[in-house]
Amino acid sequence: MQDGRQQTISLGRYPDFSLAEAREWREEVRRKRAHGENVVNKKVRADFAFEKVARDWFVRWSKGRSEKYAGQVMRNFERWVFPAIGNLDIRQVRTADVVGCLRVMEARGIVDTLRKTKNSLKMVFAFAVGSGMMEINPVAQIGSGVFERVKTKNMTALSPSELPRLIDFLEQRNEFAVYAGRVHIHPVTRFCIYWLLLTMTRIREAALMEWSELDGEVWRIPAERKKERRGHDVPLSRAMRWVLDQARGLNVNGRFVFESVNFQGHINKESPHVAMRRSGLDTTAHGLRSLARTYLREVLKVYNDVAEKLLAHSLGTRTQTAYNRSELWEERKDAPERWGNDVLRLADNGK
Repeated sequence: MQDGRQQTISLGRYPDFSLAEAREWREEVRRKRAHGENVVNKKVRADFAFEKVARDWFVRWSKGRSEKYAGQVMRNFERWVFPAIGNLDIRQVRTADVVGCLRVMEARGIVDTLRKTKNSLKMVFAFAVGSGMMEINPVAQIGSGVFERVKTKNMTALSPSELPRLIDFLEQRNEFAVYAGRVHIHPVTRFCIYWLLLTMTRIREAALMEWSELDGEVWRIPAERKKERRGHDVPLSRAMRWVLDQARGLNVNGRFVFESVNFQGHINKESPHVAMRRSGLDTTAHGLRSLARTYLREVLKVYNDVAEKLLAHSLGTRTQTAYNRSELWEERKDAPERWGNDVLRLADNGK
């Protein structure tokens, strides 16, 4: 035992050594322990150090995942986990060690980071168990009530009755009319918001959209830009084609549909949110997805399965979804067309 932990040391495998050699080695170990020396073989400890095992797991786990997401997992380990238990032999890490490590994050109030890091730790120890290094996953012993719960914060969304006000903002009329010679919203930002609203896509999918992704009457979103890590096809409605025509007229370099203000790249992903916040609209880019979904269900009476597919949500198993990008295709063409017509009707009302 050392520092309250059981430590395992090994001479090797019989018959690589004699009984007399084993006894001599045992006495040497006892003498070193009596003088407070750490007798665990350093190479063995290095091979089983938590940080090394965690990095081995990370190499395997991170394949096929976005660089941004995987990078955040490793940064959390390097910031919060490795300083605390990185040098410990993973076979001797106790549940109390993991809890103590996570308590630091709880004290900082970063409960969501704590939850994500705990899940990552559970996968590391599951990897160690599956690799035969240990028998029990210490994270699996941590109950749900040990740490403060994450306070869920719903994405702010407008109701269908507030859609006319959103369109007034995009058209810069009524309460959002231009004053003192200053326009409230950049034209590229304006059409990006329209695109988010009409396509029901996420900000990253829209902001990084390239002209090359348009394939006839379909926008093909590549898998690497999707949260679900699978490609998604969006049927183009009349309203969407109107937005594309407007965006093309604002283009300079011709790669990204929504260019940045200096035309050197794509629009800043924060621009739509900032524009709406400054206008006093209590919503976000993600909230536009919720608004569209609610409108489809409550106003247009679109079937739930169709609405979910328009949002790229899975209706079956991962395998079924991966091979069926055209699921409910005809219905998915009709619903956005009707939705877009209502949006354009509101946009034209004040003209």
